[in-house]
Amino acid sequence: MTIAHRLDAIAPRLRRQLARLYPSHDQAALWAQVEPLLHARAAERPPAMQALDAARVADPDWFVRPDMLGYSTYVDRFGGTVAGLAAHVDHLQALGTRYLHVLALLKARVGDSDGGFAVADYLAVEPRLGTMADVEQLTERLRAARISLCVDLALNHTADDHRWARAARAGDPFYRDFYIIVDAAEAAARDAELPQVFPTTAPGNFTPVPELGGHVRTTFYPFQWDLNWRNPNVFLAMLDIALRLANHGFEAFRLDSTAFLWKQAGTDCRNLPEAHYIVRALRAALDIVAPATLLKAEAIVPTALVPPYFGVDEGEGFEPECHLVYNNSLMVAGWVGLAERSAQLPQAIVAASGGLPPGANWLSYARCHDDIGWGAVLGDLRAFDPAPERRLAAAARFLHGAGDSWARGVPFQSDGAILHGSNGTLAALAGLEAASDGAEREAAFRRIALLNALSIASGGLSTTYMGDEAGLTNDYGYADDPERAHDGRWLHRPAMDWTALDTPAARRITADLAALYAARIASRGAGAPTPLPTGDPALLGIACGRDAVYLNFGDRPLALPETGRDRLTGARCTQIPAWGVIWLEG
Repeated sequence: MTIAHRLDAIAPRLRRQLARLYPSHDQAALWAQVEPLLHARAAERPPAMQALDAARVADPDWFVRPDMLGYSTYVDRFGGTVAGLAAHVDHLQALGTRYLHVLALLKARVGDSDGGFAVADYLAVEPRLGTMADVEQLTERLRAARISLCVDLALNHTADDHRWARAARAGDPFYRDFYIIVDAAEAAARDAELPQVFPTTAPGNFTPVPELGGHVRTTFYPFQWDLNWRNPNVFLAMLDIALRLANHGFEAFRLDSTAFLWKQAGTDCRNLPEAHYIVRALRAALDIVAPATLLKAEAIVPTALVPPYFGVDEGEGFEPECHLVYNNSLMVAGWVGLAERSAQLPQAIVAASGGLPPGANWLSYARCHDDIGWGAVLGDLRAFDPAPERRLAAAARFLHGAGDSWARGVPFQSDGAILHGSNGTLAALAGLEAASDGAEREAAFRRIALLNALSIASGGLSTTYMGDEAGLTNDYGYADDPERAHDGRWLHRPAMDWTALDTPAARRITADLAALYAARIASRGAGAPTPLPTGDPALLGIACGRDAVYLNFGDRPLALPETGRDRLTGARCTQIPAWGVIWLEG
């Protein structure tokens, strides 16, 4: 299918989104800007990427496969530079990686940059990491290894030293309208009704900027200026950036903070319809020019609000949005399950994760670069507990090491009275950091395998976070670095310790991961999960392909509801050990 054929087929979907976003603008004039942009970037698309486009148009479910497993890492923490990362592709291949998400790759602002998410130039690589030419060489190496490269695309904001922001400061009216600038009275009024993302380290939603003669909207940090998506020139600029990056060889975009894109007075400015129209418009444009490209929504929102990020039918046929969406609720539920020794919440989230549209899948994980945000599952818990806040606070305290807990997590963005988040690596939270003898280490390894099994057996694109395969524990040294000390999430962002891969802990964890991956591939399971009844509140059952997977969140052995051969051990099983995983062959 040529660009002309795709344009004929998909342009109506793109134009519907533009009409919804910009109803007061001249639609013909707007399309007269969009269409030439699409043709120009299509003409620049490299032959290798055009071949990939054709292959993936012919196989639209290519990423919903049992062997589609991922890895996520900071470039500098993993390999020092882009070239250094390329030197470790063999490690990724050994893990079975088919999808690689690199964090903090694009050029960030000078000084604090929210871990790289305050972007100063979307089309340049952070200079200390390398160049875009290095990235193109990396993408060639990765494509040869059948690994798709994902990069972060921060849509909600730019850095305050981005060229658009600098032009706005200098008085350029065109770029001033790229941002949301209000007077002090309106900023105060809006702040009074808006929630805060970082109430401890970055309170408020507006920042005074004298050069602008007002307060600029800053949902996250004061140096991250929110973009004004009501301005169609912002859409055109960001679309051009996405298409150019796709032509550099990126095969996926993690759309950062998608829930926050549209601002509307009188609302909490989260998950508004227009935010979906923006992403659907970008999806349609990429489907025309670069259909090999995946979109992944970082929508860390209550479970009930997640499905629209896959797309909806608003009366004119299904309109796809993101190919992948983080199953953040499943990750949170896994940690609640361990803290409570109960499968109740994990079972509820698995049940809520079904019914995906065609050509879509979850991005599942046990840990990531961010904190565990407990609020995402409040609504799910409220369905069977009238006091979910109290229950989640108890789970958080357990992960923070209260009482006889084996976990070694640390509160994030909390003064003790506000339920917000928890930090810590997978190994530290699962008890490996605190383990003092063989029995405690064995229990920790089982808990690590349990959460990895939850991510893998639930059918999503299961992604391992850098260092978790090696059992890396918390990096408390971040507090001694002035540029990182204010952000507790650096606790679970240690530099990759390559020598740790030769330790007994790493060998055990990677062996467990390999067995789980092999079991999923053998089961032919991928896509939306289905829960299985178990008859025990501590035991979770998941149908994965033709198999039945059982996960024991309790600290005592349990009888299985059925018997069979375990793919992980080859043994015939009637019982599951404490914190155990049994993968029964179907």
